[in-house]
Parts: sequence; structure tokens; C-alpha cells
Amino acid sequence: MKKKNRKEKVFQNEIDILNHARSCVQPPIEKEELQSKYGDLCDKYESLIGIAKLLTSVSDRLHLRLDKANKKLITQSEEIQEMNDALIEKNKKLEDTMSAMVRATIGRKASTIVLVIAIILFIISEIIIEPVIENNTDNEYIGYIGKGAIALLLKPIDVIVERYLIRQKMKDHSIETDS
Repeated sequence: MKKKNRKEKVFQNEIDILNHARSCVQPPIEKEELQSKYGDLCDKYESLIGIAKLLTSVSDRLHLRLDKANKKLITQSEEIQEMNDALIEKNKKLEDTMSAMVRATIGRKASTIVLVIAIILFIISEIIIEPVIENNTDNEYIGYIGKGAIALLLKPIDVIVERYLIRQKMKDHSIETDS
């Protein structure tokens, strides 16, 4: 109800002029009086046209500003999306690089551990196993086969150690992100 009252108040002057003009054409009316009232009506109608032109002009300018603002927002939104896509791509590359670095670090650690294990196994082989084999068999190739078996076991041991270190790193990382 309040909206209707405001609209009626905004146009109340025009409604009053219209009602007055209608009452003027009711008979009997003198020609001079009709001409005078018709002139007043024309003046008020001209004023109304001026107001309508002004409102249309203001409305057009506001609409133009709104269109420009919308175009600017669309352009900025597209620029932000492009920047976001570039950041996502760079983040992916960074994650890949960091993952490769972690794997390389873990690979070096695993290789070092396997080398230590290999040295220990060869020392055990030379000090403990080799004398037992030499004393109990006449075949010298059995010692070589044992050392070959140790050498062949180094790659699976390396893989096992590397997987273990990777799991430990992932476990440590998940604990850090949970904190």
C-alpha cells in the first residue's frame, strides 16, 4: 500500500492537471475560458515533456554507466580467471617439482642405506659364511653364488627401503597437515 501511495504522490500534480483538464471540457464553457485553460494545459504539458526528457536523459546516462560497469566487471572477472588458471598451473608444476625432489632425496637415502646393508652383508659373507663354505665343501663356486645372490638382492632391498621411506615421509606430512 505504501508503494502505491508514493507513486500516486509522485504523479499527483500531473493527475490534478489531467482532472482539471477533463473538468474544463464539461459544458457549458466559454470560448475564451476554454482557450485560456487549453493554453495552461499546453504549458503544463510542455513542462511535463521537459521533465520526461530529463528523466529519460538521466536514465540513459545511468544505464550507460551500468553497462560500462558490467563490461568492466566481466573483463576483470575474465582476467582474474586467467590469473587463477595460471596460478593453478604453476602450483601443479611446483607440486610436481617438489614431489620429484622428495623422491630424489628419498632415493639417495635409500641407496645409502642399501650400500651400508650391502657392505654389512659382504663383510658377514667374507667373515662368517665364506669360511664355513670353504671348510664344508670342495666347490669354490658356492661362495661366488652366495655373493651373486647378495648382489641380486640389492635391487629388491633398495625398492623396499625406498617404499618404506616414502611411506614414512607421507605419514610425517599427513601429521604436519593435521596439526
